[in-house]
Amino acid sequence: MLEKELESFSVPDPIPARNWEEYLISIWDSLKIRSRRFKESHVRSVELKFYPYRNGNHSISFHNGILSAKFHTSLMGAREEIIFAFISLLISKLLGLKPKQAWKEEVAEFLNSLPESGSTNFKKLKENGIAYDLKLILDKISSLYFPKIDTKILSIGWADRLGRRRLGSYEKRNMNIRISPILDHKEVPIYVLEHVVHHEILHHILPSRIKNGHNSIHSPEFKRKEKEYVRYREAINWLKMEYPKFLMKHQKEIGHRLRSEFYG
Repeated sequence: MLEKELESFSVPDPIPARNWEEYLISIWDSLKIRSRRFKESHVRSVELKFYPYRNGNHSISFHNGILSAKFHTSLMGAREEIIFAFISLLISKLLGLKPKQAWKEEVAEFLNSLPESGSTNFKKLKENGIAYDLKLILDKISSLYFPKIDTKILSIGWADRLGRRRLGSYEKRNMNIRISPILDHKEVPIYVLEHVVHHEILHHILPSRIKNGHNSIHSPEFKRKEKEYVRYREAINWLKMEYPKFLMKHQKEIGHRLRSEFYG
């Protein structure tokens, strides 16, 4: 339901090295069991290539036991959630399976976020909004809940897209937390913003894992530490009960503000 959706704010990847072969084989094995043609297939080896051009075709193919994949180089630094969705989407299409809508959304958002060709500049997002200053919230949550961790290397800002389901995200490459401007409103309680920011800091700290073909986004430790935020249950209840009504009431107003490039 909504509570589960909203808990999936984002997924970082603090793991220094990635085993792409393991990712591909694990996801292939977990999905092939639903395919008549490839159900008994066995991957003997993996061929992986990365290309620097933005508009190249991302693809995965399987022939004579060889699983071949071609990706844009930007995927090398993407969040684990994006990698999982990317591979799952491509493999499901290859197997003739219906891909999950969430995978499509993740991949589309990632592709749209890629900088234009030749652009390597990191866009610093605006911290101070109409109702809330995210830097103040980040500093407060960091000092109260993560005093032994250097969170000064993190940056935070209002996203330039009006995320309604994804309220926050963490980008490892720039160590940047993005918060949907849908929450920048006086009718959104401060504890909701604090909960989302607390959640994203945890993604900076705790790694995700692909286990048995499934992306383990929120580990038991993650869920336990998430509940350490003193108003966690209160925030979850507001998101579950009041957020849908808030969206219906204020979505156009906030969308107009976004189009005016207030957060740009």
